[in-house]
Amino acid sequence: MPAFGLDGPWRDRTGFAQTMEQISGLAGVTGFADGPPVIPRGPCDPLAGMHAVLALLVALEHRRRTGEGQLVESTMVEAALNAAADQVLEWQAYGQLVERDGNRGPVAAPQNLYACRGEEQWLALAVVTDEHWRALVELLGRPAWAADPRLATRAGRRARHDAIDAELSRWCAAHERDALVAQLLARGLPAAPVLHPREAASNPQMLARGFFEAETHPVTGTHELPGLPMRFSDVERWYRSPAPTLGEHTEEVLRELLGLGDEAIAELRAAGIIGERPDGA
Repeated sequence: MPAFGLDGPWRDRTGFAQTMEQISGLAGVTGFADGPPVIPRGPCDPLAGMHAVLALLVALEHRRRTGEGQLVESTMVEAALNAAADQVLEWQAYGQLVERDGNRGPVAAPQNLYACRGEEQWLALAVVTDEHWRALVELLGRPAWAADPRLATRAGRRARHDAIDAELSRWCAAHERDALVAQLLARGLPAAPVLHPREAASNPQMLARGFFEAETHPVTGTHELPGLPMRFSDVERWYRSPAPTLGEHTEEVLRELLGLGDEAIAELRAAGIIGERPDGA
């Protein structure tokens, strides 16, 4: 799993998530049109890992079928480029340069984040179809500005995105976020509250599915830990025991795996080689 590959002029360069996000172009399309590129902060690490897992599974299946092993090389930069392929395809196929566009997208209009009543109460909204727009206009109370016939089509709305955003920002600022999200969803509009990561553990959907599992540790106490993003019918929970404390299993390993007796283990402990607390703690 080298950063840039086992060969080529960049084979010895150091690579990590943030360098990959810039080289692949991911940072180049993240941010607002009037601002600098913004580093997405982390997607390339899991991308590299998951691509490597997939490559490994394919290689294992190949070995199972043929009995032949092979070198599997899964580079970080190529995993990032695989995820950013749409930028390359848009340019090569259509000569279209994908540029930074803030929270807007290539299809929906309007699409943005809107501040609701209160502090840091943001609403995400995307109007993808003309039916979505008509439903939104009804919820808005059919204001005069929304009756403009030029807004009846996606192309017309995209051309007037700034003006729509200004009106929606005023409207959202006068409403409570969660109540507004409920009204939008009830009308079939793609909408969601923008939540802080600290709120994830109390998300009703995650609670209902048991994604967070309570685990009790002898040092840190009871905490809810995120599980894995997949389910197996014969696995009730992922956490079978808390993380081990320092030296918790040292004697077990020394006795059962290495065959050491009481005297040898006592000597190691007396010499400070093994123990349950860091030296000087």
